[in-house]
Amino acid sequence: MIIFCGTVTVDEVKKTIAQVNDAAEQTDSTVVLFDAEKIAGFSHIESAVMHAKRSFAQGNAIARSLSMEILVYVSGQRQCSLASKFGLHEGENAVYVLILDGDEERAAGLVKEIVTECEPFLPNEDKLKAEFSITDAELEAAGENRIEELVIERVALVDAWK
Repeated sequence: MIIFCGTVTVDEVKKTIAQVNDAAEQTDSTVVLFDAEKIAGFSHIESAVMHAKRSFAQGNAIARSLSMEILVYVSGQRQCSLASKFGLHEGENAVYVLILDGDEERAAGLVKEIVTECEPFLPNEDKLKAEFSITDAELEAAGENRIEELVIERVALVDAWK
């Protein structure tokens, strides 16, 4: 598994997704780009991957593809239509890139022709609180700098909501 941060300018979402899917197909990999403002960190994505792979292995996946199932978990939502808002949008995008399985190194090289790699992002606590319905009371009870753990808890709860 490779995860890195980057930026990409998207004129047409479908065209950019097609380029990313082409890189995935060429390398027999799963490649997913996430809106960085809605990601709490690398562990958030790693947790979603673990849950998504397990749901496929157990035969109770919500989505038809592993990439969409990962989006379902990373979003903490049960519905694919809600999970898709965690992906790309038109204009400038700050993204986390996930590359899984297949020839990961080659896939990373192909994706880096589309996405410019950058330093890791700091979590946007206010956006994460709103996106995952995390209250101030929860954050206070968990302690300072624990937003990522609360988000990962929401990822795990998707299994309970199935």
